Amino acid sequence: MAVQRTNTCRSHGHPEFQIAYDQALIPVEDDVHWFIGWLENSVAQGKRITPGQTCQVGWIVTEVRLGESGSLSLWEPDMRQVPVVWTESVTNTLAHLRLQKDVVESVLSASDLSFPSMLQSSIVCARLGQTEGLVLERTKPSESDSGWFCGCRGGNHDHNNAGELRRVSLYEAAVRYAPQIVPYLALPAGVLIGISGGAPKVFQDGKPLVFKPESFLAARHSGR
Repeated sequence: MAVQRTNTCRSHGHPEFQIAYDQALIPVEDDVHWFIGWLENSVAQGKRITPGQTCQVGWIVTEVRLGESGSLSLWEPDMRQVPVVWTESVTNTLAHLRLQKDVVESVLSASDLSFPSMLQSSIVCARLGQTEGLVLERTKPSESDSGWFCGCRGGNHDHNNAGELRRVSLYEAAVRYAPQIVPYLALPAGVLIGISGGAPKVFQDGKPLVFKPESFLAARHSGR
């Protein structure tokens, strides 16, 4: 596990941060440097972050804790268990941020990024995770509702039947039922995504979206 520290927070009367991450799982190390800079800039602009607070980065909510050295550390969900088990790391946080950003920019623009919170609710099919295919749809989010619906692609039941649905946190939907939804969670309201093993089919307001040349999704699914 690698460690990076902020360097300018103390000059603003604020504890420094010590950030731990797995180098093998952060695809772009510049993302770590960006995150360090973001923390330093936030403090320089007057933001005060104290132990016990939460800090949302992308869709993931991190927890701030005080280390033995007096520096602040960020703890994230391990993305393996429900309820949340916290681990001193920002590996998942930064990896998911990059992944979701790259997916959105494969079909839309950076200005279309719409990060939910993992604590917001989602509606999921009761059979989610039991079949290979998925269908995802996002309506306008509200304060507690991410706007996401996550369903299976089985044709022998009705997603309009409330008895076939359940409401869970977006974190639980991703961890317990369908981790393959994670890359698409920052897509905005109005999108529909079909996933069935090959390249995803992405629609916005009923119109198909084409992967931009040399984008993340275009490169990932080239030749399929």
